[in-house]
Amino acid sequence: MTGLSDRERGEWLMELLAPGAAESWGTVLLGEPHSKARPRFDTDGHAYKDPADAAAEEATKWRLRQFFRRGPLTGNVALGCIFFRSTRQEIDADNMLKHVCDAGNGILWLDDSQVTAKYGQVELDPEQPRTILVLGPHVSTMQRGTDYVRDCEGCGEKFTPSRHTQKCCSRDCVPAARRAKAGRS
Repeated sequence: MTGLSDRERGEWLMELLAPGAAESWGTVLLGEPHSKARPRFDTDGHAYKDPADAAAEEATKWRLRQFFRRGPLTGNVALGCIFFRSTRQEIDADNMLKHVCDAGNGILWLDDSQVTAKYGQVELDPEQPRTILVLGPHVSTMQRGTDYVRDCEGCGEKFTPSRHTQKCCSRDCVPAARRAKAGRS
């Protein structure tokens, strides 16, 4: 892929992750890509977020809001990032993807559990560190977000089932669903 522009790389990546996606989106985030830090623990053993990590995540959130103004995607999402680092420091693509996933919550998607296809690549560019970021709807049998909503057989309200066979939104609705199935109200 050497010799390609950032746009061409982004288009290639989107076609790889979500072939033929009608509504894809991409941008280039200038600056050194950040990596998600391991959780820190206080003297009592409670986990907390490293202040530098929290600041980097907020900075990425701010940058994402500047480019993606349409509101979070609600279904399955494909995410691809090509991270251009300025040094050869060994940082995992997974940790850089996790940083983007956490920063994208509420901006790019409702929750990063909606990301059902991911691609991360690390490259060296000492002159211009940056991140090529692309995302779009992802077709998957693992439905997430609002792609997986059903009508409750008991009360008729819409809900997101936690398993494929779930037919009611709560245990309280099960008797009503059984009565409806038996033909009585």
